[in-house]
Amino acid sequence: MEIDRIQVALRPRSPWEGLDLGFALARGWFWPLWGLWCVGALPVALILLPLTGFRPDIWLLAVWWLKPLYEAPLLAWSSRALFGRVPTRVDLPGLLRVGWGRRILPFLLWRRLGPRRAFTMPVSLLEGLGGRDGRQRRRLLNEGGATPSWLTLVSYHFEIVLWAAMLLGLFFLVPSELPRIDLQSAVLDADTWAYWISALAYVLVFSCIAPFYVCAGFMLYLNRRTELEAWDLELAFRKAAEPKPHWTASARAAPVLLLALVFGAGLAPGSAQAASTSDLDRARQLIQEVLEASDFGQEREVWVWAPIERDEQGAEPAETLPEWIAAIAVRVASTLKWGLMALALVGLALLARRVLRDWRGLSRRPPDPGPEPVGIFESIPEGMSLDAIPDQVRACLAEGDARGALGLLYRAALLHLIQQGLGIPDGATELECLALARKRCSASELGPLPRLVREWRGLAYAHVVPDPGVIESLLTDWCRWRESRSTEDVAV
Repeated sequence: MEIDRIQVALRPRSPWEGLDLGFALARGWFWPLWGLWCVGALPVALILLPLTGFRPDIWLLAVWWLKPLYEAPLLAWSSRALFGRVPTRVDLPGLLRVGWGRRILPFLLWRRLGPRRAFTMPVSLLEGLGGRDGRQRRRLLNEGGATPSWLTLVSYHFEIVLWAAMLLGLFFLVPSELPRIDLQSAVLDADTWAYWISALAYVLVFSCIAPFYVCAGFMLYLNRRTELEAWDLELAFRKAAEPKPHWTASARAAPVLLLALVFGAGLAPGSAQAASTSDLDRARQLIQEVLEASDFGQEREVWVWAPIERDEQGAEPAETLPEWIAAIAVRVASTLKWGLMALALVGLALLARRVLRDWRGLSRRPPDPGPEPVGIFESIPEGMSLDAIPDQVRACLAEGDARGALGLLYRAALLHLIQQGLGIPDGATELECLALARKRCSASELGPLPRLVREWRGLAYAHVVPDPGVIESLLTDWCRWRESRSTEDVAV
């Protein structure tokens, strides 16, 4: 991706902040996205009518199941617009080709009910990854938290609420003298015209939710990639490397003109700074005359709507709810009760599983740190102790190998933490290692690790080689940190 063309600020954001940014983008792009959704969905919906035998319940289920087919072109449109290339009508075939390719099939089959659909769809459609590479990419992205699942859950709830609001609005806003929609038939009876209205209302609702769902999922995906690949640092280094434009003659003259205006305004006569007292008195007199006029306080005759026939002998007793409404209320209450009980049981089971897993992890933890992950320490020579690290780092610096020196020092710091009992999984990124260390250690116990991580990321991803003096300073801090922790030497 051309991250230098992106239209939003690249920086580490929390997942919920990424959701909010996605919703903001969807508000600005709503009408193009909604129109694109209609272009893709309406032909499919019309084709499904005869295929489902004109049965509204089966037709609604089929249209609902094919939602990823309508959301994929929206993702392609958003990905281009976010990077500065807003698609036009000419680009419509290309958008449909991206969205309706063979890589959309998993989202219509076994991934259709996945709660992270909007979050993982860019991996297949935009990156074009499939098979083992796609599974590894999705597994890595999914380690960022459960926010994509919450996005899907909340979106479904919004659909239900808006759909119910539309039905109730049709029910309450139609005058009682006219035929009203039967709410029971609109929900339960598929052989009535009311059910068709209900089905069309639900299709309209999830067409309006789709732009927000797609943009929010796409921003969660970009936020996770920014976190993993340090896009913000890469973009900052690119901008820092660009030559700064020189000021033009007009730009250099702007401060001089501004100072001239400021001093000129200060030397202006002060007669305009105070209003005349006579003008103020006349204004007060005019206000008093207006307040004393007959327009204030006069009586007016107001007409209001009132019933033509009013029962003078007392109000009629309140009507009871129809039996079918009472039956629906009882059924909804019973469903909610059992649903809440099921959620409570699931929550207790998950809590018990997590507590048991943590307890087993504590009870099975060996007294010694165990073998180190090979992927983290593969650059440390076999048989070398931590005491030999300073000499090796200085030797690398003497040979001009700043990358080898800094990498050796970074991995030695991680080895020191593992010897202190900190578990670091194989394949963990620099930020993940730092986050694990911050959870276990205080700020004073981290020593030079935050600086090491920052310098190493700048060298590994942005190819910014630090000065030898910086590495020497980090080495000195590392030696003091290790001595203060009083760690025994362990051969690697």
